[in-house]
Parts: sequence; C-alpha cells; structure tokens
Amino acid sequence: MVKRPPPITPEGFLATQDLKERGWTARLIRDFLGQHDAERPNGLKMGRRKLPPVKLYAEDRVNEAERDEPFLVAQGRAMEARERAEKAGRTRRANRERLLTELIGEWTPPVRAAVLRTGAVNKAREPYARALAQELKRVATAAGKLTTPEERFVKRALAFRLDAALATVYTWFPVPKAEEAPARAQRPDDDWD
Repeated sequence: MVKRPPPITPEGFLATQDLKERGWTARLIRDFLGQHDAERPNGLKMGRRKLPPVKLYAEDRVNEAERDEPFLVAQGRAMEARERAEKAGRTRRANRERLLTELIGEWTPPVRAAVLRTGAVNKAREPYARALAQELKRVATAAGKLTTPEERFVKRALAFRLDAALATVYTWFPVPKAEEAPARAQRPDDDWD
C-alpha cells in the first residue's frame, strides 16, 4: 500500500483551522467571509470513512475582513465570550472538585484488626471492597453522575483513605504518603466537563 502525502493547502488560501488559529470562530467565518472559495481533500479519516473536504478561504479576502472595524469589534466580543466561558468552566470544575473532596472526607473507613501475616496488604484490604463500593455509590449519589475521570479520582481517594486507616491498625501496612494522595481528577486535557 502506497502512502499518499497529506493534502497541502494551496498558496494564497487559508483552511478553516488556519482561521481558528488566527482567532476566528465559526460564526465570524459565516458572518464575515460567507461561502468558502475552494476546497481541498481532507487527509484525515474517521475509521474507514473519509471526512468531508476542507474549506479554503482566499487569504486576500481574509486579510481584508480582518482590517474591517466591524470584524475587529465582533472578534473582540467573541474573545471576551470565550474567556467568560473558560472562567465559568474553571469555576464549575473547582466547585465540583471541592464537593467531591468534601464527600470523600466524610468517610472514615471502619477498619478492624484481623489475624494476618505480615505484609498481606491485599488480604488486609479484601474485607473492605464492599465498603469501598458502597462509599463510591454514596458519593456518586450525593454528587450526581460522575464522569469517568471523577470516578477514578473518587476511587483513588477512597482507597487512599482506606490504606491510611489500615496503616493505623497494622504496623506493617505501608503508610500512604501525602504526595501519593490523588489531588484531583485528570484527563489528558485536564478538564472535567
């Protein structure tokens, strides 16, 4: 199978992605540029399906639109709206993280010492698997539906609390270090929404 070189945007044109990198939004493109001037094949595929062609806009037309006062005003408003949305998102994520941390902090694992050989960490944790699952369910119910990263965060935080409690009962149980405590739920883009 011969690999074709990726399609290149012709000289004198800008692709939609190029415009977005220059601060254009879909609405600004629609309002100030309207219909695209040309198309080029999209080098990306989604599974076996080819994606639609990339829309191209004449660079001269883009530069001219970017010099117009109405465009500059609209772009400024769009940037302000984006900043407000990002700030609201950060606030929402911080509030959500605070709520989850408070709910996790309410749980005190009910540990009791049992006769175990030294170093039997998994055996020490085993009787509390059901309690961990119930606590995760309680947190999810109280906080509302958890996203996958939130659920991972809650599971790690509850397991950390369980290990800390087990370390007080078994002298040989490894004491979890504070820096090992899950600080927050993380995705590759570090976003909970």
